[in-house]
Amino acid sequence: MNVKEKLDSVGHGFCPQKWRWLALYLHSGHKHSCHHPPPMHIALDEISKDPAALHNTSHEKQQRKLMLEGGRPDECSYCWSIEDINKVSDRFMKNAVGPNDLFDLDEEIEILRNTPWGENVNPYNMEVSFSNACNFKCGYCCPSFSSLWEDEIKQHGNYDLQYNQYGLSDKIYSEKEYNPYLEAFWKWWPNLKNDLKVFRITGGEPLMTANTFKLLDMLKDDGNPELFLQINTNLGVTNRKVEDFCARVQELIEKKHVKNIRVFTSLECTGKQAEYIRRGLNYNLFLQNINTVLETIPTAYVSFMTTYNVLTVPYFKDFLQLIVELRVKWGERILIDIPHLKEPPHWTMNILPKKFGRYIDSDVEYMRQNGFQDFEIRKMERIREYFYNDTHNVTEEYRLNARKDFAKFFPEYDRRSNSNLADTFPEFTEFLKWCKEL
Repeated sequence: MNVKEKLDSVGHGFCPQKWRWLALYLHSGHKHSCHHPPPMHIALDEISKDPAALHNTSHEKQQRKLMLEGGRPDECSYCWSIEDINKVSDRFMKNAVGPNDLFDLDEEIEILRNTPWGENVNPYNMEVSFSNACNFKCGYCCPSFSSLWEDEIKQHGNYDLQYNQYGLSDKIYSEKEYNPYLEAFWKWWPNLKNDLKVFRITGGEPLMTANTFKLLDMLKDDGNPELFLQINTNLGVTNRKVEDFCARVQELIEKKHVKNIRVFTSLECTGKQAEYIRRGLNYNLFLQNINTVLETIPTAYVSFMTTYNVLTVPYFKDFLQLIVELRVKWGERILIDIPHLKEPPHWTMNILPKKFGRYIDSDVEYMRQNGFQDFEIRKMERIREYFYNDTHNVTEEYRLNARKDFAKFFPEYDRRSNSNLADTFPEFTEFLKWCKEL
């Protein structure tokens, strides 16, 4: 029986990630189980009664109930759109090995099938953002996850777009003020710590918050030898700070207070194109910091999370060539994932004319010829399939509005950043002009 058949034996929308995976944004009081659904707000009255409600919210329990009864939650549409074109979704891929061998799927299915839907559970795989403090303001990011974006919007105002990605709508707790969500997390931590198998620190930029280093100190005093530590970092802080972080982690590994670490970073272009998308990036410093991680922590892995977006399409091969070069030096310690961006709409690849698909076709062939793993090639093939056959989610009205926003956003983005889209991405000169005419 394959993974799909096993999951569908419980229900056609059943996914253990709703129980065992948690992303927690303590700076805004939001969470989701699986990174594809939109984050949901956590009610303060729930965590005041039980800090475990940071994960086990009343909303989450209702979604679990729906899954156990054979339903497909609307918030999980990312996977349903892929499954509806008969392709392999992340519902299968994330549970194929547990993920990362965190659990035996057959055993977990039986546990969750027989666990009352309203009962609290602890996640095995957890991602936490302590703060939105960040030294980058990537173009497709927003104030909730970047303090520099927050500062920009306060200074210049919101962008005049149909899709409001950049407004200041949610309460964001600074590190200098009392945060009830952060308090609940530290209360929950003693009960949670020994059940965790993967703990991932994210942001903002986690190397800019004291809570990251507080957590490392707590693990130094009371570790979990089975815990696989992970961090999402833009690797754009000073090399000295990266060295300090790596030295602390290496000590935890040597003393068996954690099992190992994987450093997740983000890139989808190189050079000036990468610096345009990721405002704040110094590309050469980024490469230096990658080498520092791999040299200082001999067991560490560096995993690239590519945010495959509209500007990526003609330049993704440059990124793939970088991966080949890094693998010559570091081998299998260099990993990649290739999810496609789905919001904001004016940053999605699906607004491009189909002639841009030739770049994607070429990238698939390049990966086949240059030693990429089969599962990596399949992810790129999934990008191609979604680009050419996107009618399930991308209506013509959606595409039209997104193209209009593209024409409004990038000139203003350039004005605020002292940059120039056409100079940096000449392939988009004609497309930008066309979008403006709309």
